[in-house]
Amino acid sequence: MSIEHGPDAGQNTVEDHATTTRDVYTTMPITVRTRRSPFFERSHACGASGYIVYNHVLLATDFASPEEDYLHLKRAVQLWDVGCQRQIELSGPDAARLVQLSTPRDIATMQDDQCFYVPTVDAAGHMTNDPVTLRVGPDRYWVSIADGDLILYYRGLAAGLGLDVQIGEADVWPLAIQGPRADELVGRVWGEAATRIRFFRHTRVDVDGVPMILARSGYSAQGGYELYFEGQDGADALWDRLMTAGADLDVRGGSPCQAERIEAGLLSWLSDMTPDMTPFEAGLGRFCHLDRDTGCLALDALRAQREPTRQIRPIGISGGPLARMMGFWTVTDTNGTTVGRISSAAHAWSYGDNLAIGLIDRSHWETGTPLLVQAPDGEREAEVMPGFPGRG
Repeated sequence: MSIEHGPDAGQNTVEDHATTTRDVYTTMPITVRTRRSPFFERSHACGASGYIVYNHVLLATDFASPEEDYLHLKRAVQLWDVGCQRQIELSGPDAARLVQLSTPRDIATMQDDQCFYVPTVDAAGHMTNDPVTLRVGPDRYWVSIADGDLILYYRGLAAGLGLDVQIGEADVWPLAIQGPRADELVGRVWGEAATRIRFFRHTRVDVDGVPMILARSGYSAQGGYELYFEGQDGADALWDRLMTAGADLDVRGGSPCQAERIEAGLLSWLSDMTPDMTPFEAGLGRFCHLDRDTGCLALDALRAQREPTRQIRPIGISGGPLARMMGFWTVTDTNGTTVGRISSAAHAWSYGDNLAIGLIDRSHWETGTPLLVQAPDGEREAEVMPGFPGRG
């Protein structure tokens, strides 16, 4: 059976759709413990051939090929089922205090329509997640987490400190609209006013009579939006409406693209950022407001760790296309001494290079420093780059 990847992707026949659904159910150990977003069936019918379990939810991958998915994202528009970005909902008189306890970013400066990227930390200043946080009402927040169990940390803090706050998971399933033609698609569906949302801001739009949050955000550098779809009903109709409205824009189903996000320096929790790292090591020091008493639990610990001895750096790796990573790759200097690790790497076709994200010791993190990467197919020459080339 073939799957269309052109403008009509997602409009498969009932027979095709049933076959693709059977395929994923029979080739993956899916049970009720592995959740699916309300967009799962439509996304799968668009040609997804792989899945990652992320926050106990299936995240689709590999629609056409890594290269075609990458190039299409850069020229057109894609719909991503990113319902795996679960929303921890904190509500009640102490909701803001609980959010602030877990992050060094001063959330008191958050405006009502703002999305805040917040590195979260434990009492020692080590990272626990890197969510986007929205204030969706008085004393009510959504914390849109990467793959992790941050909700347990919130519950522990709340219980230990006796906070007046309710903690749960909202029935909200983000749908990303990403790519340089995302503005055209959003304008057709929700009007030109929606296209004037500023970066990392949000507004409410009408989804079949229900006001839902639409944010200018997403896990790509190509521009776009994330719709915080509430509930289960109407997901298929919304997906079909977007696909129809964007048919002449070459809209397709897709998912976060490894090569594109690496070239843009978009970090991945539990890959590039790990629980043994501080925000400073992850290059997120600008989100640490240590000059004021915000109430962050790790304030003193982070103040003592402002000068990291290792830090995330962009790395160029020589040679042909790289194998898909299955674990960290050791980085050494030219004498064979270990000086870091590669956490994410891919071939970026727009640049004709292998690009990587590395955690590199201070002694070797300056631009132009020659390095050696111990890749699965042998040792590769590499060097520290001046920046991530896809970062605008």
